[in-house]
Amino acid sequence: MKHAEEPRLFRYRIKYQMNESVGTNYHYYMACTADQALHFQKIMTDRRGWKLVTLSVERRCPWAEKWIDESHVVQLDG
Repeated sequence: MKHAEEPRLFRYRIKYQMNESVGTNYHYYMACTADQALHFQKIMTDRRGWKLVTLSVERRCPWAEKWIDESHVVQLDG
């Protein structure tokens, strides 16, 4: 009997800026999709009461060892 395959997790980094800051920072998440990583970011910032602007979402490609832009989810999140 075959087991269902687990969804692959990728490392995502979300670049953001706090409203009162001039600098930018990153948060890193393990997630299946960019949407899921952005959702994790929202949960974390809501719990901490942070107000921030998400600038980009990138997925780490383990084969090419580079970051792939998936910022289209930021516009969808609105």
